[in-house]
Amino acid sequence: MTQARAAQLRVGFVMEQVLGHVTHYHTLRRVLERDERVDAHWLEVTYAGNGRLERLTALPRSVRGTLRGFLQVRDGLRRRPLDALLFHTQKPAVFQWDYLARVPTVLSLDVTPAQYDRLGAYYDHTPDGDTPVARLKHWINRRTFALAQQIVVWSTWVRDSLIDEYGVPAAKIHVIPPGVDLAFWGPPPAREGRRGLPRVLFVGGDFERKGGRLLLDWFRAHGRGRCELDLVTRTAVAAEPGIRVHHNVVGNSPVARNLFQQADVFVLPSLGECFGIASVEAMAAGLPVVATRVGGATDIVADEHTGLLIPPADPPALAAALDRLLADEVGRRTMGAYGRARAERLFDAERNAGQLVACVQRAAGPAAGRLRSTSAPPAAARPAVAPAGRSRSG
Repeated sequence: MTQARAAQLRVGFVMEQVLGHVTHYHTLRRVLERDERVDAHWLEVTYAGNGRLERLTALPRSVRGTLRGFLQVRDGLRRRPLDALLFHTQKPAVFQWDYLARVPTVLSLDVTPAQYDRLGAYYDHTPDGDTPVARLKHWINRRTFALAQQIVVWSTWVRDSLIDEYGVPAAKIHVIPPGVDLAFWGPPPAREGRRGLPRVLFVGGDFERKGGRLLLDWFRAHGRGRCELDLVTRTAVAAEPGIRVHHNVVGNSPVARNLFQQADVFVLPSLGECFGIASVEAMAAGLPVVATRVGGATDIVADEHTGLLIPPADPPALAAALDRLLADEVGRRTMGAYGRARAERLFDAERNAGQLVACVQRAAGPAAGRLRSTSAPPAAARPAVAPAGRSRSG
């Protein structure tokens, strides 16, 4: 082993593979493969499987998923010496308290369990309400947050919830949003002088939650003949005059980039949202962004500067924002340029991954590299496993 290799920090990255976290994982992994400070070991938590748990049909599906995730983490970390751990999100860390007690750990999250409960209606999630189960889950999550050396959040929205609802010290929390590859997502050479109608782009796998229905209603009533609409979604939406529907578009792909580069306005009128990384990609591509004031959107879009922020589920506000941008080509270009500059300042994948590594280094402390963690802890140190409920609730 070379001296440089021996000096690397051996870090286990435990990454949830759901919703927008998959894109974040792939971007982060590509960047850190070039970072000589860390020897990264990647563990993908899918909550999927066909093992013995599938025969326990008496258990709710959400509970079986939680147990599958627990076992995936245990199997992935067993017999692997590590200096530090990073969990994204906190859910796969909930019942790994023995590891969190022994191995310096950073938790990364885009939403707290309490916030996710409040967004439950948009994510097919039913909160437990004011019940003993809910109080137990809240205590479990508080304990998990307390065991972590550092916590990374994607937005100030999440930071405030950790402080106010979980008692996490502010000094322990670091706001580091997910970054994008600025070179890949760069704007086209020029948008001005294009022929044809302006193109409005929407990207949202969950069409209803992301506000796609509101945008579609606006287009049918006010937009047809004034612009063209590109809808990127998993939902079955039929194409119609002036509307192109794009399915199976992979994140961070040339097809996705081309759609952003061909657009003039990006719209994400989400009803419920934790962050909305597509808005970051849009700004990197030099587009003005229309988004709703939900989740971490206020950390992304600078209202009246890089785009327009509107209330959720407000068709008149959506219409007013789109009317304004469609009528003002110069204003669109100006906001797009400001958005690109903001992306360069706040959402550079290289810079933000470097900040994340620095956070892991702080958690590991000066003993990193000398006090290597051992394999799986003794059985006596392992906590009892209890159902954590579905998805991110707690």
